[in-house]
Amino acid sequence: MRKMPDVDVTDFSLPRRRTRELSLSTQLAAISLLRVLRPLIHRSRRFVATIVVPEDANVYDYSVAAHWIMENPRAGGIPMTVHYDIFAVNDKDDFRNSVKLSRTNEVRRAIVLMQSTATLDADAHLASDLVAVLPRTSGEDIKIAAIRMGFGRISDKDAKFLSGHSLASLTMAMRAGRPIGNAIARLKAHPAKEEEEQPVSVVLPFPDKPTLQDLPAYGDAKTWGLELATDIADWKAGKLSWADVDHGMLLSGPPGTGKTSFATALANTCGMVLVAASAARWQAKGHLGDFLRGMRAAFDSARACAPSILFIDEFDSFSAREEYSGDGASYSRQVVNGLLECLDGIDDREGVVVVGATNFPDLVDPALLRPGRLDRQCVIPLPDAKGRLDIFRYQLGNDLKSQNLDSVVKNSRGWTGADIQRAARDAKRSARRAGRELELKDLLSAMPARVMLPAEVIEAVAIHEMGHALVSVKLQSDPLVYVSIEDSMVQDTKFTPLGGTHFREAAIRRKTSTYFENRIAMLLAGMAAERLVYGDHSIGSAGDEKADLNIATDLATMMEITWGLGRWMISEAVSTPEALSLARTRRPELADIVESTLRTQFKRATDILEPRRELLASLARSLVNRKTLSAEEIEAAVENHERQMDGGTAALVGSSS
Repeated sequence: MRKMPDVDVTDFSLPRRRTRELSLSTQLAAISLLRVLRPLIHRSRRFVATIVVPEDANVYDYSVAAHWIMENPRAGGIPMTVHYDIFAVNDKDDFRNSVKLSRTNEVRRAIVLMQSTATLDADAHLASDLVAVLPRTSGEDIKIAAIRMGFGRISDKDAKFLSGHSLASLTMAMRAGRPIGNAIARLKAHPAKEEEEQPVSVVLPFPDKPTLQDLPAYGDAKTWGLELATDIADWKAGKLSWADVDHGMLLSGPPGTGKTSFATALANTCGMVLVAASAARWQAKGHLGDFLRGMRAAFDSARACAPSILFIDEFDSFSAREEYSGDGASYSRQVVNGLLECLDGIDDREGVVVVGATNFPDLVDPALLRPGRLDRQCVIPLPDAKGRLDIFRYQLGNDLKSQNLDSVVKNSRGWTGADIQRAARDAKRSARRAGRELELKDLLSAMPARVMLPAEVIEAVAIHEMGHALVSVKLQSDPLVYVSIEDSMVQDTKFTPLGGTHFREAAIRRKTSTYFENRIAMLLAGMAAERLVYGDHSIGSAGDEKADLNIATDLATMMEITWGLGRWMISEAVSTPEALSLARTRRPELADIVESTLRTQFKRATDILEPRRELLASLARSLVNRKTLSAEEIEAAVENHERQMDGGTAALVGSSS
């Protein structure tokens, strides 16, 4: 990197009226920029200068300052703005942007502003006549700014005092027209509280805390954690290289499934220190520099405590960079880039296993999940009946050991581990206040009352779910596993699924336009079945990201613009509901195509169900009575019905001849 020239910048020879129009922060940016740009401006009429601004600086201030410098002839600039341009670069890919590169060739002078040295690479050096990394604001810079803003000269002692304050504090105190002595007195009379380092929670393993062996219903995550514990033990004993140990995992699942509890139990099982962090904690102060410092401090703490588990909650905060737009795009990209820097390099964080937790794994930037980073993914699902029973037993300890908990387990359908923990805690509190041992009635009273559904609602849900099942069997989309419905619900919850058609998605399958068309038809078959039987359908099919019509709409959109399976071959790497919705809004012709696809597949589902109305009604009645039907039972009924239909057709043909 080229050394910054040693230039005297105490005399800018600029009109005082013009310089006073700049704010303090922009003045300081202009001083720093002129220190490196002035020799280049004076000796060359054409240049490309790449400048990395200080880590805690606002790139907007430097952009304003750069425009001011280039438009001021006495600073060496050129008054005609068409001859220069200022670019803000967010990452390496942005620097290689063909439009921006072509602009640097069209203008006489180009200044490229970067917010991180991580963006500097060979391309930046090849394209630039000057590359410079600016230091943080110094006392000397403040002395120059004070003169230019009309405060007069200040002593070295006062300049040193002022340089110890944040730019925000200086901007508030050093107001135009206020004597510098007054500003200094204000800062001394109202000292800013010392900024605390970004908090990092470090928890040592304790023998009285649960391990993964103690905790039920964690599925694949528990299996992975136990295998990691074995590998960590071998690594500590020198039997295994750190390169052979999994050093990252993304843990996902609905809220309340115990992701934080898993991290604690994992650290305790492995005998490792737990360092807890989150995007919200790093972002508490709001500034990009504070965010990045907090992030690096967490990794530094984890390295200092190694072997350790670095647990990062709210991992979906680091979402796909291509989805960013608007004013916050640069901030968000720098955050993801900063995390990538911290994650990269096995040797740099030997002994540190990073576990990210999220409720929305699909939002995480794919680059964070590549090999060497968080390349393992485990899902903690909602516990099934056995899992809920195991969690109840764990939370109750020695209480109710001889009691049958079937009624409790049945009433907890759809519950998370956190829900069960709360119910057990409330039940124990009730027993304590009554001055007696815990009884089953305490546990039942601690659970929300379930309301029995009206018979007509149960029947409609059964019709809807059997519509999905029949169309899936006929089209042979994803393999059907079973269909289930509920006969009761918790009244005070926002959303309670009253039924479900459960599929097993094949791990390896050739997914073509036919596959997705079949899947869309299956998704719309519940609505089609309701319309066939009742003449209309209920609102349960839409209005939520996980609802049938919403999923079908997004699939139809992705067929067109993501996978090249529709009328266009142009591919856009978008997959989130928000991005897909925006694409449909911006492109009316796309919305029309998606609408056409949905209506075509809805009619297709209707055409499949129409001749099978009796079978639909019969299977729905069985589902109402039994609450669950297996795929084998449904497929056998369909096969039998098809034989009867074929036999009836053959009989008609024979009689006509």
